Amino acid sequence: MDIPNFYEEIIVFGLLLLAVVAVYIMLKVHYHFAFGLMKNTASYEKNRVKIEKAKKYLFFVLKILLWLSLLCTTVLSIHYLSEGMSLKALLYGWWTKIPDGFWTEALLIIVRIAVIIVLSRYILKYVYNFLDRYEHKALENRCTNCSEASIIKFYKHIHDMVKYTVVIGIVYRITLFFPFLEMISRVIWIVFLLYIVVSFALFVRNGMRIVKEKRG
Repeated sequence: MDIPNFYEEIIVFGLLLLAVVAVYIMLKVHYHFAFGLMKNTASYEKNRVKIEKAKKYLFFVLKILLWLSLLCTTVLSIHYLSEGMSLKALLYGWWTKIPDGFWTEALLIIVRIAVIIVLSRYILKYVYNFLDRYEHKALENRCTNCSEASIIKFYKHIHDMVKYTVVIGIVYRITLFFPFLEMISRVIWIVFLLYIVVSFALFVRNGMRIVKEKRG
């Protein structure tokens, strides 16, 4: 391998490592958003320590996966080059398989996903504040037979129902942007429907419990 080609292979190798780091950053941003959805809720304040521990553990695992991925990419690249093959040719082969208009479509998808995430976060914040106000009023004005634990459990379930419905809905909507994820989107849709049915049934049960307490 002559010097110019050697430098080109080094550049391609660097691009592969950057791609691995980019995937790590996207996952990290995604999970930062997921944990951010839990804030400003009663359940988050009660379980702050457990949630923070889970967050640290998750990001620690992501760092381990990052270093393992970088190591595997390095080892495979060195093995590929030692066999006399070109990383540049490999990367160029992948690039030529990308259809026309792919990057424009990808940019539009990223923008739409970002809009969905930002809007969902603001909507959830408003809904959580609304529910917290009504929970506070319900606790202050509860009847003598009404249990404080039942009211807290009722509103906590509503918080969780709204949160996970939005999160699953966002994931489902994102999968619709990618045709090759059609099978996964169908599975997520089934999970979404099952979660709605089960959550609504629990919501009705908790509501009926509070009604019975009011009637004595």
